[in-house]
Amino acid sequence: MALHSQILLIISLSFLFFQFNIAIDTSDISLSPNGAPSPLSSMPNGEVSLDNKESVHKYVDKLMESSVAKTEEFLDKVIEKRLKDPTVTAFAKDCLLVCKEVFELGVDAMKKTMEDMDKGYYYSANVDLSSLSTDLDTCMDCVKEIYGDDQEFIKFDDWAGKVTHDALEKVAGFSS
Repeated sequence: MALHSQILLIISLSFLFFQFNIAIDTSDISLSPNGAPSPLSSMPNGEVSLDNKESVHKYVDKLMESSVAKTEEFLDKVIEKRLKDPTVTAFAKDCLLVCKEVFELGVDAMKKTMEDMDKGYYYSANVDLSSLSTDLDTCMDCVKEIYGDDQEFIKFDDWAGKVTHDALEKVAGFSS
């Protein structure tokens, strides 16, 4: 299992550099994975006063709380459901198990981000969010390899990527 984790870490780190070179339009940041408005829809397009730590803290906390709930829902309704399917191939099952592990680590990273923000550890929160972003890429690489253009995963990944990017953008100003 340790070798598996090391391999995931290496793959994840290689995508970290790629991730930061992609510009993402955050105009629909407040959409849930299925396109419905999320609890954050009252925040206009992810706008928050970047020079106010309290404002950023509150915004990122709400973003992470919502993201934890959506990720746990995705784990239950998509990944666990597919893992229980008796017709799933061994390769698909391995991929789903990787995604399950990645999303569980992602939930932990989101919770850690909230803890770090509470303590004023903005650099640490930035690292947690960067890790989350990289973990999402690891899952999607596997999904694309096994399932191709799987719309459930693509929609979730698009949403999660935008949320992560938005949170990173807000925290980055205070992490130096």
